[in-house]
Amino acid sequence: MVAVRTNLIVCCLFFGFLYQCKPAELSNTCDGKTDSYALGSLIRFVTGDRSPSCLPSFDFQDIWGVFRAPSGDIGVYAMTSYRDQIIIGGNFELLGPSTGSAAFLQTTNGKVVPSRYCPYLKIVGSTFISIPDGGGGFYIGGEFFAVQGEERFSVAHILPGCQLDRVFNVPKDNSRIVYSLTIQGNSLYVGGNFTSWGDTSHGYLVRLDRFTGAIDTTFSVQNINQTVFDLETDGQSLYVCGEFSQIRSTAKLGIAKVSLTDGALNTSFNPVLSSGTCLDLYYGTDSQGSPNLFIVGDFNSPSGNYGFAVYPDGTATGWAPIPNGQINSVQQYQNKIYLAGGFTSINGGTPASYLVSVNQSTGTLISNNFALDAYAASLQVIENTLYISGQFTTIKGIPRISMASLDLTNETVTNFDPVFEGVISNPGSSFVSAGNGIVFVTSDRSSMNVVPRNNFAVIDEYTGAPIEGTPNFDFQIKSLHVNGDRLFVGGSFTTVAGQPRISFATLDLPLYNLSPINPTLSGAPDIRSITSDASLVYVGGYDLANVNGQPRNGVFALNLSDLSLSNWNPDLGTGGSGESIQVYGDLVLIGGGFSQINGVGGYQNFQAVDKQNGTRLDIPSSSNLPDGFVYSVTASSSKVYIGGFFASITGIGTFNNTAIYDLTTKSYVQPNAVLADGIVNHVASYPDGNVFYGGSFTTLNGEANRTSFGVLLSYNNKLTPWLSGINNAVNTSMYKNGRYYLGGIFNVALRRNNGGLVRTNLYE
Repeated sequence: MVAVRTNLIVCCLFFGFLYQCKPAELSNTCDGKTDSYALGSLIRFVTGDRSPSCLPSFDFQDIWGVFRAPSGDIGVYAMTSYRDQIIIGGNFELLGPSTGSAAFLQTTNGKVVPSRYCPYLKIVGSTFISIPDGGGGFYIGGEFFAVQGEERFSVAHILPGCQLDRVFNVPKDNSRIVYSLTIQGNSLYVGGNFTSWGDTSHGYLVRLDRFTGAIDTTFSVQNINQTVFDLETDGQSLYVCGEFSQIRSTAKLGIAKVSLTDGALNTSFNPVLSSGTCLDLYYGTDSQGSPNLFIVGDFNSPSGNYGFAVYPDGTATGWAPIPNGQINSVQQYQNKIYLAGGFTSINGGTPASYLVSVNQSTGTLISNNFALDAYAASLQVIENTLYISGQFTTIKGIPRISMASLDLTNETVTNFDPVFEGVISNPGSSFVSAGNGIVFVTSDRSSMNVVPRNNFAVIDEYTGAPIEGTPNFDFQIKSLHVNGDRLFVGGSFTTVAGQPRISFATLDLPLYNLSPINPTLSGAPDIRSITSDASLVYVGGYDLANVNGQPRNGVFALNLSDLSLSNWNPDLGTGGSGESIQVYGDLVLIGGGFSQINGVGGYQNFQAVDKQNGTRLDIPSSSNLPDGFVYSVTASSSKVYIGGFFASITGIGTFNNTAIYDLTTKSYVQPNAVLADGIVNHVASYPDGNVFYGGSFTTLNGEANRTSFGVLLSYNNKLTPWLSGINNAVNTSMYKNGRYYLGGIFNVALRRNNGGLVRTNLYE
């Protein structure tokens, strides 16, 4: 694919040179009917050019997600924008492309092939195995539920061009796990952990039509009683490896040989495992070129602990590596057998850290100098390269996070460095050549090519990737707000770019430099809301009691001119929290967790105050207020939409975590348009009439398919039919250049893998 792109660029430049040599009057680049227009458009697509032009623009955004956190829920809690940048804050340590658990990587460096050349699969779940289909595509297996936004349950076919095969499909089963695949003729053999297949009782090992995914019940190994981890074939028979203890009602521990035709057991094939599980097979050769089946796992066997080899008839060979721990994976390259696992010694005591090469006939040590610092899960030889995955962070003293490759001509570490967001556990990964310097990689991770960003990142709107040079925050960010060339940041942090800042900071734009102006907040407050008008910046939070030595309970305001503390002081009382602040006309709307305002009790959780001093306006009146926390407030067209954790409005009746207050009539809209069965922590209104509701609820208006997010049409107070497919709380949203951005602690959105951040037009 990289070669294809390079050739396109070369061709474009070559033809561009030819066209430039023609008289100018014979060509008009801006004329859509000319060859120059077509050529210019092609160059613009291939190079990713987004400069101003009469040529068409292309949307190349592959918006990155957030990953890993020291504690708490990983996610995006706040979002805003500045010029052509998206600014996010939350609880995270890494950013990376949300590829899902399978991706096409460049072999030269491990970089993901951009989605404009190869659309991301965005698999929801783990992908444990992939095999080539013989025609440029791949079959994949694992524990997944969707591929490229469409339901697929643990088995799928990927066509050439990185597209899901819409024809190949298997029955829905959320409990199915697939560990192994192999093709023979027009059949796809599938092994794993499943007790049935569709409406049949075939479990653990089945044969499918490789074109449609339909099960072929003429192949049957019924009464196999446990998981199948690997399959190998010699073209005549199928070797089955797993944790089963019987197959076809015959006692067989971990290893068996069956007919490719009907699944009949070969009873003369009798390797003996004394205990444990077979994890991996490799059909290779000994030094004489005789076929050998190498069998490894977490078992003990008479022929050598954790690994032995047999001839195709089941007779044991002399191969006995004798490591001191389980072997997860085995591969052969020329006269060497490579082993990966959890062992730390080989041949009964020689040190060997997790990866070793041994003689193909005897199992004696050849090389043990790979110096992995932790467990290795999977191996795959492709031509002269050995690919490795696992839980390591270095190999031969070179940093590599969870995946690396070795040049087998000299066993040196290559530049292949995908940089995963976490460790890869057994059953690990698979690696298949996609040609043209590309390898197709699967794993149990959801991103790679990650870069460090501590709780704050700025993303290029056109590429979706983070920019460099932004400051680190040591703890969570809960609120962001831009006013002019200032970015105000709130949260629970104590340092910004290594400088002390307690919960509130100002960054000077466009370079995101930390401002020397530093309002002093006492204690350890958590700033959760920031907004502004023409003269003040309003700030609210939890455990906030004092600013610049002056009492300020729950909320305060700074003068925009010099960021000095203003006299605006609603005073939410000791322990009162300002969770959300919204400026609407002459009103400042405050939602939170408080029981008084202006020092007067009986005003709880939601109130409008003036802009001058923060004086309450009895909007709503003290007799009609939410009986629990209000986490979010937004206003549009004289309506105030609120969300939180409350069960009723006092004096009126039941309101399930949401309410709408009409500023014109000074009353709550009834019947209530939105009923949520859990916390609503984000409400946002937009000029197009959409009102967003996000939170940790599982239903809206009793509809179970509206988990975590829903859209209300303000003109008719009805929910839209659009379903987000989001699997966890939405904390924030934003509209920019025709698209909505949603942020939260989810890792699935639009039925695709997304790391806490997704862009949508509400139609997908």
